[in-house]
Amino acid sequence: MKIKAIYIGNSEEAFAFENFQTGLNIISSDDNNKGKTIVIQSIVYCLGNIPVFPTAFDYENYFHILYIEHNNEIIKICRKSKNFIVKKGKEYAVFDNTAEFKRYWNKNIQTLPLIKKDNVWRIVDPELLVQVFFVGQDKKTTSNIVNRGWYKKEDFYALLYALGGIGDSNAAINDVETVKKKIRELKTEKGTLLKENKILYKHNAAFEYLSATNDKIALENILKEAEHIKEKLLSLKKERANAVSRRAKNEMALKELRSLNRTMKTGQITCLDCGSNHIAYESADSEFSFDISTTTMRKQILESIQEKVDIYNEEIVRLTSEINSCQKEFDSCLNTKDIPLEALLVVRQEMEDARDADQRISEIDAELQELSEQLEMKEAISEDVSKKCEDLLAGIIKEMNEFYKFVDMASVAEYDDIFTPKDKIYSGSEATEFHLARMYAFVKILRHDYPIIVDSFRAEDLSSAREKRALQMFEKISNQIIFTTTLKNEENNKYANCEGIHNIDFSQHVTNKMLSTEYMSRFLEAATDMLITVK
Repeated sequence: MKIKAIYIGNSEEAFAFENFQTGLNIISSDDNNKGKTIVIQSIVYCLGNIPVFPTAFDYENYFHILYIEHNNEIIKICRKSKNFIVKKGKEYAVFDNTAEFKRYWNKNIQTLPLIKKDNVWRIVDPELLVQVFFVGQDKKTTSNIVNRGWYKKEDFYALLYALGGIGDSNAAINDVETVKKKIRELKTEKGTLLKENKILYKHNAAFEYLSATNDKIALENILKEAEHIKEKLLSLKKERANAVSRRAKNEMALKELRSLNRTMKTGQITCLDCGSNHIAYESADSEFSFDISTTTMRKQILESIQEKVDIYNEEIVRLTSEINSCQKEFDSCLNTKDIPLEALLVVRQEMEDARDADQRISEIDAELQELSEQLEMKEAISEDVSKKCEDLLAGIIKEMNEFYKFVDMASVAEYDDIFTPKDKIYSGSEATEFHLARMYAFVKILRHDYPIIVDSFRAEDLSSAREKRALQMFEKISNQIIFTTTLKNEENNKYANCEGIHNIDFSQHVTNKMLSTEYMSRFLEAATDMLITVK
């Protein structure tokens, strides 16, 4: 994937840049506030990231249009506030939020990684995904993810494992525990049958009827398991309700557009206020407006809305299946085990039940043999998954240290994780080296094709010698790279004639005023191509 162009603007002012190159791009300027961060943030904003624009820039007042190249195809993305438009080939798609956008991306552009969050498999959100290939100028830390909240550091590890093609390690562990639990239950039952006269000393289902303490423990375990399943069920139902609601809104829009017939035998539709026969369709929050006076335009909008309806239908079917499975699990959890009276009167029934007990013990032995074989297989799978996760993480850390040792040859320290402890947060040039090392290691081990984007890659006075060695390392990878930096007075034209570096100089931009009327025609052309009415 490569960044090709970025356009930012409204009806009054704009900015456009269309000359990003394959390989290493460095956006530089001779002073701060020349627009470097706005361009970088606009790029990742169009990819669905949470905005972190400079406070003086009212980003929601502008359209942001990004051109990317993926699999030799140009894909155009426009974002304004929560809304997105995507043009892929000759097809247009309109989305009201990031959730819709990521589902479309996953289905039509590139399969996104799945991680297990709150016991539900979810397509990872862009705000977490971009942290694999993007480091912003602000809010960065070495001890945790950016924008931590609903997503935690553990989710980022899960994302890395998913990108590395490794299954869910927690699910494998849970499979092992389920089989072990069944084996324990059968062994308990067998022990009860063999030593019926000592039933009061056994921790099994029968003992729960005779011991108040054991009964209380058993009840607490049942309630804990039921609460866990209930939370998962509520989460799934809420997600399905949202999908049904959004599908209904889009179906209503489809119905209204299909019922529109402007060429009637008796006349045509006109506006009573102004008399115009032009009709517009507005997206949610009225961020985009399309002229649907023509049949061709209406067809494009209808196809876009139908695409969203189809995506929601698939989502509803998947969620319903998960809900049904969860309901069965909940019902099974609350089932009361039927303890026969004979189990409570073992002494009196010992001789009479000997034959039945012997038969049951034979059945238990057969079940235990089968479960032991299952356990051996599942433990092997669990160990394999855990080993793969450990190896992947170890590989990333090894690449980080190789990068670090090459860049900072005088250092004797080593990284031991992709995050630092809370009480050992890197700052200054050490933090800069740490973030660059992570970006380098992620692309080397995960082999992702995203562009590496680092805003202010020389932050905190990274020395010229270490900067040169860092660039040498990044020149080895095939991904597109976009770095930004502010040059000192003595560094004028530093990258202008460097082989292997495409220097993008923002020095001529007016400080705090990158947007102007100079770029309006190029911006409006890009907006028109996206069927956007700039107003």
